[in-house]
Amino acid sequence: MHDGRHIIITAILLLSIASAGGILTRYLKIPYTSILVIIGLFVGIFRIFPSLNITPYLIYYVFLPIIIFEGAVGIKMRPLISNILPIGMLSIFGTIISAIFTGTVLHFVLNFPLKQSLIFGAIITPTDPISILALLKNRIIKRGGVPPKTEKNDAGNEAENTDGKEDIETLLTGESLFNDGISLVLFEVFLGLNLNGAGSIFLNGGRLDLNSLYNMFYYILGIIKTSTFEFLYESIGGSILGIVLGYSVSLVLSLATDFLTEIMISLLLAYASLIAAYYLHMSFIMAVIFSGIVLANYGFKKKVSNRTLEVFPIVVEYLTFIVNSILFLIIGIEINLFKILDIWAISLFIIALSLFSRFIGVYLISPLVNIAKNRFKIFSDGLTINKQYKRFLVFGGLKGALPIAMALSLPLNLHLRNEIIAYVFIAVLFSLTIQAISFDFFIKKGYKNSI
Repeated sequence: MHDGRHIIITAILLLSIASAGGILTRYLKIPYTSILVIIGLFVGIFRIFPSLNITPYLIYYVFLPIIIFEGAVGIKMRPLISNILPIGMLSIFGTIISAIFTGTVLHFVLNFPLKQSLIFGAIITPTDPISILALLKNRIIKRGGVPPKTEKNDAGNEAENTDGKEDIETLLTGESLFNDGISLVLFEVFLGLNLNGAGSIFLNGGRLDLNSLYNMFYYILGIIKTSTFEFLYESIGGSILGIVLGYSVSLVLSLATDFLTEIMISLLLAYASLIAAYYLHMSFIMAVIFSGIVLANYGFKKKVSNRTLEVFPIVVEYLTFIVNSILFLIIGIEINLFKILDIWAISLFIIALSLFSRFIGVYLISPLVNIAKNRFKIFSDGLTINKQYKRFLVFGGLKGALPIAMALSLPLNLHLRNEIIAYVFIAVLFSLTIQAISFDFFIKKGYKNSI
């Protein structure tokens, strides 16, 4: 009974602090998520909640499903299909490039073991769709200030397309959601790599000869083959699972007789996707994303009442707001600011590496997206990723809850586990405070008229 009262009182206090943060946001002109993390830092310093701690299970199984689901049901099918090329290439190839680049640099600069370096790369790569969309909705979208999409008319002149707002929102949401799923799959693949004894496999008695080169090639090929199969199974399998569940629940909705039941069934879909993916060893993020997309674009259009269409977006947005408020506040509380200051030089390196790896992924893939868009007519309706979009994607690549969850879920016996967690917390803290505030200012000032 005492434990129950303690949980309830703690929850009320956290929500009260979050509410105060929401009020402060209006006067300090700082993004809501940034305010919560900053408040959490001070709460953690003064040990107001000494017994409070965040666990990967809480993030994975309670917070993330509803957060991802809210983003997925907000994606419209037309702009998603139109922009499937940039979303797909950025979220898949951009994420893989950023993760491997981060891991490789960390390995050579800090002399980290290769496996641990790649794991860190996969952890720190995913961006947080909620943080970036909160900034965009507050500063750009509500003003109608999203850069218009330009296309050439029959005369060869560029003409504006007013659908740019919908497309850029879909690009940012879709890329953030899907790279979450891809990063989690990469994380699990890298975590399962067995690099022990690789040196003895590559070298034959300390000499590099034809036999050792053959062993090296065979060894690397085996890792790529196994990793690729696992990656495809988890990501594609999770996507197919989400589609099947989304369609099945859409049919079940036709049996409901009132809007409250329809809303309850719809929300349960997020957690049903999580459970099914868990037992099938597939990506639960991909399952939740696709189940939400199918539900919103099929079930809600044909199987539910008008009252559900009106109320559901409000309910899911409110639930997400509560979850995010508690989550970002707890993240701030859990971060040990003094430990970060003690390793300030490494902290600066980790921050720079995190930003530059995002830059590498976006700027390498974007030209390929534009080339494919111009060459293949099927992709011609999608966005052309210009300089402004690239800047949005790079500087808006905020880190959030998923990296924290992945870091905390590392096996306890993993070599350098504590160092990886510390580096992840450094990148997340910078991203949710300085980067988020700077990007908010960047939007208001630098792009007020041009975007």
